This record gives sequence, structure tokens and C-alpha cells, in this order.
Amino acid sequence: MTSPAEPLVAQTLAICHAARAAGLPVTQARAIDVFRALAMIDWHDAEDYRLALRTNLVASREDEILFDRVFAIHFGHSEFEHDGGAILARSELLRGNLEAGGRSNEGHRDMLTEADTFGAQEVQRRANLAARWDADAPPLEQIIRELARRLATRPSRRNAPARHGARVDLRRSMRRSVRHGLDLVELARSARKTRKTRIVMLCDVSGSMDAFNPFLLQLMFGLQQALKSSRTLVFSTQVSEITQYLRRRSVVETLGEIGDKVRHWSGGTDVGAALRELNRTVLREGSARATVLIIISDGYDNGTPERIAAELEAAKRRIRTLVWINPMFGATTFVVRAAGMKAALPYVDHFLPAFNARALHDLVKGLAAVG
Repeated sequence: MTSPAEPLVAQTLAICHAARAAGLPVTQARAIDVFRALAMIDWHDAEDYRLALRTNLVASREDEILFDRVFAIHFGHSEFEHDGGAILARSELLRGNLEAGGRSNEGHRDMLTEADTFGAQEVQRRANLAARWDADAPPLEQIIRELARRLATRPSRRNAPARHGARVDLRRSMRRSVRHGLDLVELARSARKTRKTRIVMLCDVSGSMDAFNPFLLQLMFGLQQALKSSRTLVFSTQVSEITQYLRRRSVVETLGEIGDKVRHWSGGTDVGAALRELNRTVLREGSARATVLIIISDGYDNGTPERIAAELEAAKRRIRTLVWINPMFGATTFVVRAAGMKAALPYVDHFLPAFNARALHDLVKGLAAVG
């Protein structure tokens, strides 16, 4: 016979596991404290139940944001706002572990999974990217189309005939006036020609970027669909090109193929090695004046800053513009701490944030000068 408390126990454990998967440091000791608290409250009261869990599982404002999101999703509250706050909060937790060299996790190894630990070692496993795709997130298609338009074209120095051009073409106007007895009845106009730009996107998929996976997957998929000639590569300790998979129409098929192909997802980070591979392959192709390189990374790296600087110096000779998108740039407390990021900044033309729909909208405005 089933005890009345068994469903409560199962539900509470499920919330604890979900909170840990979201990035909260849920240890066995904290889980025990939760069950001790449940014995002291009326757990039929939903608010008392929520507060009992939150009090024992969180230790900061960032933790509260994450917990509230996990709790809302567990009970099917679809009205939870996708404002990026929880994404940034989880990322701050991940960076705290990285900056401390993993020391803060020493007492919690029994509660960690393989995906929770980060390091320089390679990770060879199949990533379940379908589980990281956020189907409830606000659609980004319109913003991505505008972003693609900003990136894919640039004005040329040459002019071409245009019906509503800003400049008057005197030579063509005079030719037209011949039929009217040299009276300038109709003015011919011209505008700058539009030249196509080649986009190369290099995305960091190491463990420290896991919190941004749902957003980055949408961004990569959307840009590749909008810009058929662009190239998309992902890196951690290795580099893999996923351009051909992102051209699929089916999201499920795309995520499945990328998961099979990229076995180093959520591994360590070697920005310098990724840039070296890019310099030796993709950036050697095409015109340097027509190439825009977009790097999406938080800048945390297991290599040396000197190598990043050397490879970026070489890359700058093969591209026209370097755009670096750092998702953590959107945090109100953001400062450049990562040595790799500090080494890269002198070579970056546009340093911008993007971690949700609102930040992507600001990114589009920030890239207005790229053309």
C-alpha cells in the first residue's frame, strides 16, 4: 500500500534534481535539510512548500532567480518571463566554479554529474541537444532576419543607378534631358552599391557556456537559415564545422545530427587552438575584405593569453571585421576577468552582449556600424 507521503517525496526529489541540473549547488546535506523542513510545515500549502524548498536550496539572489524558474517550470507555469535573468544567474555560478579552479566543488563531488564539472580534458559523449532547445522561448526569427541583413551586406564605394537614391547623377540627368530639349525635367539618382559579406561564426560550446545553449542554438540555426553562404563552427577542446547540419529545415533532425557529430560539447575550452584551426582552414578561403568573423564566447580558456593574441593578430589580416559576442557582458556586474578575454579585446572591433531576445535586439542596433 502506497504511503500518502511517497508522492511528496518523489516530487521533492524531482525538484532537487531539476535545481541541480539548472546549476544550483544542491548537495545531499541540503536535500536532507529540505525534508526536515517539510516535517515542520503544512506541506498542503503550496506557498509554504515552495518557501521551505527555497530557504534550504538557495544562498543568494542569483540562486533565488534560478530556483523560482525551476519551481515554475516543474508545475507547468508557462508564464515565467524569459528575460534572461536566470540564464545570467546560472552562468555566474558556473564562472564562480571556474575562477576558483573547481575548489568550491570539492565537498560536493557526490552530487556532481559528468556534465557539471569542467576542465581541460576532452569530453567524448553524445550531447542531448534536443533537451537544451527551448521551445517556449520567444521567437527570434524577425530579429535574426534583421541581424542577417546587417551582417550580410555592406555599402560599396561605387555608385549605381537607383530610383530613390540620395545622390543626383548629373551625367545621366543630362543624357535624359536631350529628349526634352536640354530641360532637366527628370533627375537621375544614384546610391551606393551593396556588396555581399561572408560570415564566419565561431561558437564556444564548452561547459562554461552550457547556460546559454538554448539561446545559442536558436541563433546559430536562425543565422544559417538566413545566410546560406555563411559558415558556422563550434569549439571546446576541438573544432567542428556544423554548417551543413544547420541547413536542414527540421530542428529535431538538425539537433540530432549535431549531437552525433560534436562529441566534445560541454568539454574544456581552448580558444587559441580553435583560432589556429580557423586561420589554417576557413579564413584562408574567400576575400579578406568581404569576411566578418563573429566569435561567441565568454573568453574563459585553458590555454595561454599569448596564443589567443597571436592567432587573432593573424586572423585580422584575413578578415574585415571582428565581432565578439560575450553573453556575460549583459550582466550588470560584468567586468572582464578572463585572461583570454583581456588578450582578445585589443583586436575586437565590436564587443557586444547577446543572451536572450532583448539582448539580441540591442545587438542588432550595436551592429549598425559594421556595414
